[in-house]
Amino acid sequence: MTIKKRLHRSNIYMFLIPLVTAALLLILGAGIAIYILEVKYLPRIGLSLYDLHIAVEQNEDLFQGFETFVWIYIGAVGTALLLTIVFTNVSLTRELFTHISEPLDTLVAGVDRIRSGDLDNPINYTEPDEFKAACDAVDLMAAKLKASLEADQRRQQSSRELMAGMGHDLKSPLTSIRAYTEALLEGVAETPEMQKKYLETIKKKGSEMENMVARLLEFSKLELSEYPIQPETLNAKTELERIVSDITPDADIDMSGLEDTSVTADRYQFRRIAENIICNSIRYSGRKRVKIFISSQTSNSMVRLRFADDGNGVPGEALPKLFDLFYRTDPAREGSGKGSGLGLAIVKKAAEQMGGGAFAEKSVYGGLCIVIDLPGGEADG
Repeated sequence: MTIKKRLHRSNIYMFLIPLVTAALLLILGAGIAIYILEVKYLPRIGLSLYDLHIAVEQNEDLFQGFETFVWIYIGAVGTALLLTIVFTNVSLTRELFTHISEPLDTLVAGVDRIRSGDLDNPINYTEPDEFKAACDAVDLMAAKLKASLEADQRRQQSSRELMAGMGHDLKSPLTSIRAYTEALLEGVAETPEMQKKYLETIKKKGSEMENMVARLLEFSKLELSEYPIQPETLNAKTELERIVSDITPDADIDMSGLEDTSVTADRYQFRRIAENIICNSIRYSGRKRVKIFISSQTSNSMVRLRFADDGNGVPGEALPKLFDLFYRTDPAREGSGKGSGLGLAIVKKAAEQMGGGAFAEKSVYGGLCIVIDLPGGEADG
């Protein structure tokens, strides 16, 4: 049953119930009045109800005008009551239906916009009534749906970039492996030394492919939130000192700017982040021996880690793209085996999975600075 039909039915009830109640009250009041008159007042003057009836009949002309007045009064009161009920019902129903129909129309229009794909125009219902919660819920649903669609589009774009980049980066080592294999089969490498050199090259290219596939798998798991993140409270300085000591000494690493602070992070992913950034600085610094400065800063509930080097750096317009899949600032590095173009993409995704983020900026030492934000540990409050 529609709201309009329910209101009409309520109007009928609101009309009949007062009339029936008034009639019952009149009948009850008349009965009580007759009873009191017969029991209490008439005996005091020596009359009965029958005697009163005879007296009224004998003086009919005297009481006729009074009876007419009583009936006119009762009719006037009844008519006024009826008109009051009708006017009140119509007014209240019209106001109530208007108050209900307008928000409902607004709500329906908002849902229709969502159904047609318009997720950029919220209802923005501002009246402080019961419909505001429903309209706010629809706006929230539209916002979440929009975010979900945008995330899906990003995932699809990421998948396309992943496939394109993987095909591009696998092409070079596969071509080398095929070329050296054909050379071995055709007897181009005549001496054992040349054959060993060709086989070592094939092994090296195979290792590059294996490393790239492993990184692709890791990134895909992070992208799909399938990687098991197990956050714990870590002392950032202690962990970084341990990580640096495990890396080959191809760089001078200064950690004097590290505070004795804690972060909430997955231990394995924290190591992967630090290793990827440090190895990137070593690999792309353009120097035989690069210097890396690691520092930290605590702000509110977040810890900011900076990995700054004194290498050649990157152009300013390239900074926002460094975390894109397969992005390399130097096109000559593509297919060179110097990097997969996945390291910083994994860094950013891992940081986001742990509740933080990552971005790049120019280093005060002339090179590149990668900034990692991670939630502070319990010890830092």
